[in-house]
Amino acid sequence: MKILNHKGNVLLFAIVTFALISVLGTGIYFMTISGIFGGLGANQQNRAYQLAASGRDYALAKNLNNMSRYFTMKNGDKFYLVVSGDTITSTGIVNENTPYEAKRTITATITGFGSKADISFAKDITDFKADAGKERESAPGFVSVDTTTSQISLGQFMASQFGAVWYSGTSASVNCQDGECDFGTGFNAFFVFRIQKNASYTLGDGFTFALFNGQDNDLYSVGGHGGMGELMAYAGSSYVSGLTYLDNRGGQGIRPPKIAVEFDPYSNTGCPPSPCLSDSRCDDSDGGDHMAHVFWGDNTTSCSGFGDTSGQKSYDDNKHGSGSDGVSEPQNALTTDTNNYFEGDLWGSSWLERTVAYAFRIEVRRSDPGTGNYNYELKSWIKECPDFACTAHSEGTFGNTKVVYTADIPTIRRTVADGNQIVLDSTDHGKFDKFIFGWTAATGGATQNVILKDFKMYFAREPVYGAWNNFGSTSYFKINGVGVCTGIVQDSLIGNIGPSESINGFTDAACTVATSPSSISYDQAVSADTNKNYTVNFNGTDK
Repeated sequence: MKILNHKGNVLLFAIVTFALISVLGTGIYFMTISGIFGGLGANQQNRAYQLAASGRDYALAKNLNNMSRYFTMKNGDKFYLVVSGDTITSTGIVNENTPYEAKRTITATITGFGSKADISFAKDITDFKADAGKERESAPGFVSVDTTTSQISLGQFMASQFGAVWYSGTSASVNCQDGECDFGTGFNAFFVFRIQKNASYTLGDGFTFALFNGQDNDLYSVGGHGGMGELMAYAGSSYVSGLTYLDNRGGQGIRPPKIAVEFDPYSNTGCPPSPCLSDSRCDDSDGGDHMAHVFWGDNTTSCSGFGDTSGQKSYDDNKHGSGSDGVSEPQNALTTDTNNYFEGDLWGSSWLERTVAYAFRIEVRRSDPGTGNYNYELKSWIKECPDFACTAHSEGTFGNTKVVYTADIPTIRRTVADGNQIVLDSTDHGKFDKFIFGWTAATGGATQNVILKDFKMYFAREPVYGAWNNFGSTSYFKINGVGVCTGIVQDSLIGNIGPSESINGFTDAACTVATSPSSISYDQAVSADTNKNYTVNFNGTDK
């Protein structure tokens, strides 16, 4: 996802042109820098209306969420866009502060826009169905994508098989191309699942929701190993039999960096030094079902016949406790870590074997603390559904991925506030600029059928705040303390503040004498915006 440049008021004209030709709007308007306004003649109100329509169409095309911002054309005309929930308000402004000034406002309330996902099973289920010959499954039918019901099934009660299903689509609103998506600052995702059990077999081995870097992987990437269901097709080399690997890379599996949440109904409590052995996941000795965060391990043991050298390390990628927890290897959840290893609480030790459905939500964010390394935060929630439809969660606040969820403490989490965030070095962080996501599953002697439904994902667009001059007279400002020293008259927009940004104020045209206060930061703007209109005064008060 490409984040818009918030360091000034001028948006490249091409972006607005894109909005104008969007089919989401009510019409197609052809704009050129030199020709459009002359073609519209002296009808200033019509010009203002066209700009307002441009803003509305841009918000629709980019699926924007909760923002207030000016977008300025090269000739000085602009539109002011406010998105709040289901309502889009766009004001076109031409010839501002002249006798010929004109303003027109368009307001559109679109039911469901405030919770519209970027990617979902409802509208994108065909993008999860692999082309013939590209299925990531050790046996035909292990993965089933039903484009009629918009559901995915994993397992089909087949023994000793494994597979994965990845999103492979293209989404202009979030810059996904052929399944590789821009990570940006992160995303929110939600889905409902139920694990079905064959009465004649033990239930196992579980599944993961996984995301992995797009630099060292592709849509063929998959883990697993025939007969080792505990790898869940997330760990392992993708070995099937003989000389056959599913990943088309000779057994590399899914290369790190990568992140997953595993849902594990089968106990593999053995904890031998070698991850090449069956029953080697170091699950909790009490044998309870669990949900946990896993990443990648640190094993270098040679596993004969388990893939090439680059693939051998992957066999402990979901072994609990593996990894050094340094900047190159986050540590997989320990069974004693209640922040990262959840065993069902009041649902009982066999909670994943119950016939009920569960609603799951995850929020992932990444940020730059300025240390040379990068923070990744994970928050995951799980709730029991009253029925398989699960509309109480999927259509409620819990299922609205367009906003952050704050009603409950995460079931498991790794956050800066807890001091257990994931820290990646610049190399791994760079690899994660593009990522692929989906689900993996595997069986051994135990079998299962995992049904996934109601998936939706929204990529984070952190709110942008407009800062206004409220010093009572013309003052001078620099974005982030650098760039052009610009004079802004009283009660006018200085500029927009995005995450990690600030605006510095000065009393003189040379920008040498600081105002008081001397700056406003993004965090201060967030705190000041009590009325949630994404507009604040420079002195840190709400506007």
